[in-house]
Amino acid sequence: MTVLSDLCQAVRVADSPLLITGGGSRVYPYPSLSDLKELSLSSYSGIIEYFPEELVVRVKSGTRLDELIASLSEQGQMLGSEPPAHSELSTIGGAVAAGLSGSRRPYCGATRDFVLGVGLILKAGDYAEFGGQVMKNVAGYDVARLVCGSFGILGPIADISLKVLPKPEVERMVVLEMSLESAFGLMSRLRHRVSGVSACAYHEGRLRVRVSGRETAVQREVAQLGGDLSEDGFWRDLDSLQLAIFQGRDVWCLSTDPQEPVVPEFQLLDWGFARRWMFDPQEDPRKGYRGVGHWTRIRCPEGAFDAEVFQPVSQVQLDLMRSLKQAFDPEGVFNPDRLYQGV
Repeated sequence: MTVLSDLCQAVRVADSPLLITGGGSRVYPYPSLSDLKELSLSSYSGIIEYFPEELVVRVKSGTRLDELIASLSEQGQMLGSEPPAHSELSTIGGAVAAGLSGSRRPYCGATRDFVLGVGLILKAGDYAEFGGQVMKNVAGYDVARLVCGSFGILGPIADISLKVLPKPEVERMVVLEMSLESAFGLMSRLRHRVSGVSACAYHEGRLRVRVSGRETAVQREVAQLGGDLSEDGFWRDLDSLQLAIFQGRDVWCLSTDPQEPVVPEFQLLDWGFARRWMFDPQEDPRKGYRGVGHWTRIRCPEGAFDAEVFQPVSQVQLDLMRSLKQAFDPEGVFNPDRLYQGV
């Protein structure tokens, strides 16, 4: 079992760039890794502290997501953003570093919203804590949330403090056969009233809606929605990219305003229409797109056209990212050029 001092020493003696990894279950399109030495945090695992009565857990970053979820479930609690496990090797550190959130994200918050604090290994091999264990701790620069979605470019995340939530009493999924226009209208109405909806997706003429909460409230809302009840693991397969539509394809995702008009090229919509999936475009779909939102290339099969993985940013944003990278990692050791050139 790896201990913290081992990780700090590995960073301290590194004489070449390091590829910081977790369980390795989510492989993004990425330049050649042949010249990078891997530093895996997957063996640095386990719950450090857990206070169910305070809804707070502190956990080592290599802890497998399924193990953490199981431990929380024993106390009737859960990870609020429902981060997906792409395999049994998926880790909580990887989910935080990649900023991954599941289908519950629009209704409960993103993963970064539940990060209270992190332990980060700096270039000198020193361990530093940022943030705290309570939501009211807001003093200083919010480094804890800054590392969420940073893909390890600022340094290895050693441990994470998270706010957790009580699990809902029951959850039911309703499947409704309807047109895209009708589904769009229904989701618009649901956003403007108090609702137990905790997930929503539209695909192949079917709107799937998950309702969570107390038994009586869920029954009432399910009856109002109508449709057919289903329990087929759809949300797990959607969040972990295990649905058949994702397999072997060039996968692009657009995060946008849920009210943004939907173009026919989007074959799958979720997050209440705020996340939209496109498959096998003939060219970079960002070219000529006039709507709002942030594009990410999630999977890139061999032989597909070259394109930036992440949404291009303005020069001002790029300069800010490079300044942060320089401050935390002046020698460019951690996941160099992982997001953009020089970042």
